[in-house]
Amino acid sequence: MHIIARSDVLKIIAAPLLACILFIVTLFGLVLPVSKDNLLTQKKESIAILTQTAANILRYYNELVQSGELPDETARTMAEQQFRQLRYGSDNKDYFWITDLHPRMIMHPYRPDLEGQDLSGYADLNGKKLFMEFVHKVSQDGNGYVPYLWQWKDLPEQIVPKLSYVMLFEPWGWVIGTGVYLDDLHREFTRTSRKLIFISALILIMIFILSAIIIHQGVKETGKRIFAEQELREHNAHLDELVKHRTADLEEALSKVKLLSGFLPICASCKKIRDDKGYWNQIESYIRQHSEAEFSHSICPDCAEKLYPKFTVKQNRNEK
Repeated sequence: MHIIARSDVLKIIAAPLLACILFIVTLFGLVLPVSKDNLLTQKKESIAILTQTAANILRYYNELVQSGELPDETARTMAEQQFRQLRYGSDNKDYFWITDLHPRMIMHPYRPDLEGQDLSGYADLNGKKLFMEFVHKVSQDGNGYVPYLWQWKDLPEQIVPKLSYVMLFEPWGWVIGTGVYLDDLHREFTRTSRKLIFISALILIMIFILSAIIIHQGVKETGKRIFAEQELREHNAHLDELVKHRTADLEEALSKVKLLSGFLPICASCKKIRDDKGYWNQIESYIRQHSEAEFSHSICPDCAEKLYPKFTVKQNRNEK
């Protein structure tokens, strides 16, 4: 069984792991913060458009006053009553309010106890004189946003952060406004974030699955490569060893061939051979020492006739 090196495993998992880390960092470091900022921007634009649209009611009644169709006081009262009935939002409890530039409360649907009251000293739980902030904002810019603490819609005992958009209706010197509760914004962002995180989690799971497949395939291919490299090394080692043995055998055979195929001094009479040291050896002894050949002794017919003529003649007669 082949073993994959840690460095090879790290190379395989590095890319999928880096992709997952970048995805998570992008999600929590960029996407969610940008989504929260975009949601706040959308809400700010929404309350600005709503306030500017509601101001058309005041413009309408002011035109009636300018045309002489209504007295100024009657027109203001009618506009105030219409503002008191304006509602919007998911539970239809978001509202508009009106003050003047003193500031005094002209109309507030959930705080009628403040109507007609001097609000110049009114402050929230943090000590911010919010109505003076409204007057300062519209006097300086004509409109704008002001954060503060206020009761949650029609519940005076529940104080929460709020961001309001205020604008000045200059012909009457009225400050009109509406706001968004930051807790509602936070809850809406939480719902949106959960959906985004859920979708992102599904994507991340898919990335993990694909990464696991890639890693498994990579480990498998790396294992095959390591196993093949190991087999190739063993084969090369065996081949080298085999070549060494074959070379040694060949060198030994060649050396023997050279010994027997060289120029050999031989006696013309007794047929002895002279070796490299100058000694004369019987031919069969010399060949036995320098090869694997073995000898058995006999007498050829010519030598037999020469050495044993009587025996040879008698044998020939018997054959006839």
